[in-house]
Amino acid sequence: MPKFSYTARNKDGELIQGVFDAFSEDEVVNKLQAQDLLVISVNSAADKVAPSKKARPRKFHSAVKTDDLILFSRQLATLLNGGIPLLRSLDILSKQVESKKLYNALEAIKGDIEGGFTFHDALAKHERVFSDFWINLVETGEASGQLASVLEQVANYIEASGALQRKIKSAMVYPIIISVVAVLAVAIFLLKIIPTFSNIFKGFNIELPALTKMVMAASDILRHYFLMVSGGVMVFVTVFKKYIRTRTGRRQFDAFKLKLPLVGSLFQEMAISRFTSSLSTLLRSGVPVLHCLNIVSRTSGNKLFEEAIIKVREAVQEGKTMAKPLEESGLFPPMVSQMVTVGEETGELSKMLHRISDFYEARVSASIDRLTSAFEPMMLVLMGTVVGTLIVAMYLPIFKMTKIGG
Repeated sequence: MPKFSYTARNKDGELIQGVFDAFSEDEVVNKLQAQDLLVISVNSAADKVAPSKKARPRKFHSAVKTDDLILFSRQLATLLNGGIPLLRSLDILSKQVESKKLYNALEAIKGDIEGGFTFHDALAKHERVFSDFWINLVETGEASGQLASVLEQVANYIEASGALQRKIKSAMVYPIIISVVAVLAVAIFLLKIIPTFSNIFKGFNIELPALTKMVMAASDILRHYFLMVSGGVMVFVTVFKKYIRTRTGRRQFDAFKLKLPLVGSLFQEMAISRFTSSLSTLLRSGVPVLHCLNIVSRTSGNKLFEEAIIKVREAVQEGKTMAKPLEESGLFPPMVSQMVTVGEETGELSKMLHRISDFYEARVSASIDRLTSAFEPMMLVLMGTVVGTLIVAMYLPIFKMTKIGG
């Protein structure tokens, strides 16, 4: 009977290695799983690594896209559910991923696991690829023996979050195009057309209207000090980016975003949706509530919401409910705190948070559609006003000369 060497972990996370006599690898996996062990790898003692033939070079893209992570988590869950050991599953997937960064991470993770690391410890070394959210869920899955189920939840969460991000990005394409066209149109007027009119007006012995003088002055500044203006804009952008990386700057900028007309409520709804969705996923996976709140606060995407969630965590740590500090923060509508109260009282907090998340995802989607629809006429009116003002400014002297001549 063939011999198979195996590597597995028990419920305490201890690494166990040994040899089984069995007819197939599947039989070894079944025997190990029957002992409540997490199978990492199973290899035939007679296996020899055959020299690999030259294959076509794989085509990679450099970054790790959202779709890469969704596909990886779903495929890994499927392989683990099918009884394939973790190490072999990672080996299979590393040969299929299209992201170079993810491929390099998986190769390093495989080596770490073979060296005795747990899966979540190996993932933690690649925080630029796998977020705290992901790593903590995997840790919970390993501890509970439900790694495949947890990975499915990770995929569902990333997929829902990615769908919302894609909708936002696609909604921003048209406004950005319109804005660029508007800026180019104004720049052409100021750099090319206005100087022509200026040269014409120099030959006339008349007092130019104030609006015409202002437009001509703006054109002169842009033409003669273009590099200085461009440099000033670049310096301002650089300083602004550095400032919002500071704690105070980040907080002020996030507070400013929430107070913006039209889009401020959208930023708030997006933050609430992200908070409730991630917290619901973590709770469903069995992560302790204090640990959940700690993770969610770091992934909230808004400093004000981060501070509010930290206060919620402190309240829960003192034995209080989540609902009251949520309401006192002023960032969460009464509906959210009331539904959280019901969830805490009934023991169905994760389900209630999931319902809140669905509600706000629908609201965000509707708000994006509404803003996108409203943006087109707003931009057309703005462009018409700006270009019309420039045209009127250039024709006012002509109208004035006509009256003088009459």
